Amino acid sequence: MTLLNKLKVRKFDGPRLVIFFIGLTVIVTALVIFVWEKVFMLPFYNWIAIHFPADGDSNLYFFQQRIEHFFISTTVDVLIVTLLLRVVSRQQHKLVASEKRYRALFEHASDGIGIVTAADHRLVEVNNKFCDILGCQPKGLAGRDVRTLIHADGERPRPDLLRRLLDGEIPGEVEMTIQAEAGDPVSAALSSSALKTDGESLIILMIHDLTERRSLEAEKEEMQRQLFQSSKLASIGELSAGVAHEINNPLNGLINFAQLLKDDGAARTDEQRLMLDGIIGEGERIARIVRDLLTFARQDPHELARVPVGETVGAAMSLFGRQFKKDGIEVEIDVEAGLPPVLADGPRLRQVVVNMVSNAHHALRAKHSGPKLFRVNARCAGGAGAPRVRVEFFDTGVGIRHDDIDKVFDPFFTTRRPSGGTGLGLSLSFGIIREYGGTITVESVEGEYTRFTVELSAAS
Repeated sequence: MTLLNKLKVRKFDGPRLVIFFIGLTVIVTALVIFVWEKVFMLPFYNWIAIHFPADGDSNLYFFQQRIEHFFISTTVDVLIVTLLLRVVSRQQHKLVASEKRYRALFEHASDGIGIVTAADHRLVEVNNKFCDILGCQPKGLAGRDVRTLIHADGERPRPDLLRRLLDGEIPGEVEMTIQAEAGDPVSAALSSSALKTDGESLIILMIHDLTERRSLEAEKEEMQRQLFQSSKLASIGELSAGVAHEINNPLNGLINFAQLLKDDGAARTDEQRLMLDGIIGEGERIARIVRDLLTFARQDPHELARVPVGETVGAAMSLFGRQFKKDGIEVEIDVEAGLPPVLADGPRLRQVVVNMVSNAHHALRAKHSGPKLFRVNARCAGGAGAPRVRVEFFDTGVGIRHDDIDKVFDPFFTTRRPSGGTGLGLSLSFGIIREYGGTITVESVEGEYTRFTVELSAAS
């Protein structure tokens, strides 16, 4: 009998069962005697008298009594044993059905279950999920110390923590990172409960895999971050609109006055002409920033249409083709054949692609050694019911610092301010993609690479 059977079988209720069969035997014996006397006794005695005529023979009487006792006892025994076998057979069928049911529940449980001896913490039995979490095979686990199988925190064994958990010193669950024998570390929650059966002390060790929960929590945090980013963009957009309009009027006046002084024909030194050109150039640079601010703040109703992603990428790349070649940058464009279009505003989506390409170009130009590669991949993503288009912009440029990775979509944040960066390009791109129900993410290792990933729903 397996351990699970031991856990389910009740203790044998001897006295009640003995009393029941004693009473049953008395009743069956009385019925058999009654049937013998009413049905079989007289025909039997007549048969004896005919075939063995010997009046007063004591041996014949003794023979008749022995036959009578043999018939009664044999009949009673057969009936009782048959009834007992029927009862045992029925109980066995129930026990087998219960064994199968509990075995199925044990093996198909969503959590890992291991039964451990309380004395030396050795495994007695485990289910499939337990083996999957630890990356082990069921064969060979029996008899092994569970503390040597579970390596906490992915670094070293923690027999103290596991011992306290198994001995019931730590109530509830304990969350830890388990380093499986084969595979990646697994984040799990462990709990234990004591059990006594047939005089044996056991411990049921439960392991709940937290990988999916951690993944959902990470997705939730990412969604909250993007919602916060969208809210921040909306607030800054309102502020930007007012600031841009207040700056625009005096700025136009400064540029016009400087242009009038430059065109009045008066004799000026080279230094004075350089100063006028500087005023006009810097004024125009401020004007471009103001236009970007107005574009950032404007909520124009854009007409959505089916936009082919491949053509948009090709049009954007045509603007930078010579610059990439001049700077010795290798370019790879891989657009999947038959890629479905996306529902977007063509010029605004082209603006996003141009921003991605421009940022990659600056990052590659700033790299002074090593290979320079820029790659654009466009692929279908998602299932057949909700197809999406994923576009990746990958470059082997200078990368982004780890401390800045969460700030790249913030308005006015830029690492290229000395070279004229305004910090609005990625913020605008983020807002445009979010407006179309898509996502834009970034991953980067400083000094190695940067990858921006844009996902949009395919147009039906």
